[in-house]
Amino acid sequence: MTNMPDNYSLLNLGGLTSLIKNVKVSKWGTEVSFECLYDPQGQRSPYVLVFEECREIKWDVHDPEEASEAEADLFGIYLGEDAHRKPALIHTDIFEISLLYGSFHLQKVRDQSDSTFNATSATVRLI
Repeated sequence: MTNMPDNYSLLNLGGLTSLIKNVKVSKWGTEVSFECLYDPQGQRSPYVLVFEECREIKWDVHDPEEASEAEADLFGIYLGEDAHRKPALIHTDIFEISLLYGSFHLQKVRDQSDSTFNATSATVRLI
């Protein structure tokens, strides 16, 4: 992820770190969701990054020995440009993934005490 700006601040989560707990690929690879945890040492607020209309996914595992870990440290995120113009890059301590996508949104969980997934969606405006 060299020479790429970090767009973490565009997610409007705050200044603390995040972990990725799971990656789900669905709809024959056209939808990729990252289940994340903001502020893992404090409030542990879950959220999901959803990339839709994916046309290309490139996955590189940096550290295969760590692949059994339950969480990956999110080092950086570059959102690229939607409408398949520039790929998003997500860099962790275990893997890096590049996604050429059509649209992106962020889902934040509202009520953590409920066992169902209640979320609000927010669209991040890409420059």
